[in-house]
Amino acid sequence: MHTVELKDKILFQVINAQRNRMLLEQVPHERCLDLALVFYYIGEWENGRKKVFLFNNTQMGEYNVDKGELREWAMKNTPRLLPVSFHSMTDLLRGFQASSPSAGDIQQICTGQVPMYVLTNVKMFLGAACLFYPQVLSSIGNAVQSDFFILPSSIHECIILPVSETYTRQGLEKIVYEVNITQVPEQEILSDHVYFYQNSTGKISK
Repeated sequence: MHTVELKDKILFQVINAQRNRMLLEQVPHERCLDLALVFYYIGEWENGRKKVFLFNNTQMGEYNVDKGELREWAMKNTPRLLPVSFHSMTDLLRGFQASSPSAGDIQQICTGQVPMYVLTNVKMFLGAACLFYPQVLSSIGNAVQSDFFILPSSIHECIILPVSETYTRQGLEKIVYEVNITQVPEQEILSDHVYFYQNSTGKISK
C-alpha cells in the first residue's frame, strides 16, 4: 500500500488506555480522559467481516508519516466511512436502524419522551469513536438543551443520558461497572467511568 492510498484508509477507534497499556507502547496514539485514540486501516473481507489492522510504530517509519498526519487523516475518514448513528433506546430495542443523522435529525430525535439515547456508527462497529467526531457532542447538547452523562457501553457504542434528579453519577458508574464484569467481553470494555458533557463549555470530563 502506498502512502497516498493509505491516506484515504486510516481511521481511528477508542480503547481503554490502562487495559491496553502494553499495546500503546507499540502503536501511535492520543490520550483523552482514560481512553486512547488508536489508528487502524481496514483490509479485505474475511468470514463476512472486514479485517482491521492497527497501525503500529514500525509502519510510521515505513510510510514516513507522523502521528499528526495519521490523526488528520483519521478525523476526516472515520466520520465519512463510518457515519454517526444516534437514536433513542426505544427505537434500538424495536430493531430500528438509523441512517446518518444531521444536526437537525438529532434535534428531532431528542424531542421524544424517552431521555436515553444510543450513540454509535451506522455499522455499530467500533462506534464509541463517535464521541470524538467533530460537533457530535455539541449537536446532542444543543438538542437536549442539557448537560448529559455518557455511559461507555463498549468500544462499539455509548449511552447518552441527559442530567436528571432520578439518578446520580455514582449510581450510573456502579451500573457500568456491573455490566462490564457480567456482560461485556473483556476485549470490548471501554471504561468503568461515566463521562460528563457540559453543554455550556462544550467539554467532556470524567
